[in-house]
Amino acid sequence: MDEAPLSAEDRAALLRQARLGWLAFPIVGPGAVLYMRCLRGHRIVGMPAARRTYREALARGRPTLVCANHLTMYDSIYLHHGLAPLTDYFFDFRRFAWNLPAVENFTSSLFLRSLVFLSKCIPIDRKGDAAHHERVLAQVRHVVREGHVCTIFPEGGRSRTGRVEPDNVTYGIGHILRALERPQVLCAYLRGERQRTWGEVPAWGDTLHLSVQLMEPTTGHTGLRAARDLARQVIGTIKALEDAHFSRMMAKP
Repeated sequence: MDEAPLSAEDRAALLRQARLGWLAFPIVGPGAVLYMRCLRGHRIVGMPAARRTYREALARGRPTLVCANHLTMYDSIYLHHGLAPLTDYFFDFRRFAWNLPAVENFTSSLFLRSLVFLSKCIPIDRKGDAAHHERVLAQVRHVVREGHVCTIFPEGGRSRTGRVEPDNVTYGIGHILRALERPQVLCAYLRGERQRTWGEVPAWGDTLHLSVQLMEPTTGHTGLRAARDLARQVIGTIKALEDAHFSRMMAKP
């Protein structure tokens, strides 16, 4: 797949969206944390190590993507909270990752549409044509090259089995990685203790566990084979994090 250029209009729109998101962040950011910690009663185990790894990764100054498993519709905001404190995002909003929410999850509500826009989201229509998907990939490549971070769920949707399914990985992440110079991927695994399968939001009062691993995917292939190879490296790392998570849970007294 050849890389399509991003139009000047799209570049300007992304810049404007990021600036408006930063202006709204003093309200949106604390509001999200209040929702997670107070209204939903959630806590995340593993945050100090995850935040340290994220900070060290960004200090390297390389194109960075966050790739994670996907179990609930609100995974992105929990990842934001788990990877950095609000002050880090406010003083360098590039650390606050762009996301790719599916349009069917928010178009019915004006509030959700506004929240998605202010939260640095690039909507994707999973039923859209090839031109739409390539435009989304071009937007992701652009923001990452500009020093921003982007979060992608390589499985393309919430896992219906509740487990990472390597065979269901989409190759979009591979196409993005092969177009970047020396990219790095922060693979993340996030799961609530009471999470059994996919859902809309973690169970009320649940404790979530977050683990991360930084990787530098490379390939000797070209074209579609390169995209496939890179995508499988990423999903394989996330799967290994899942296996380690369940080993720790089984070892708990």
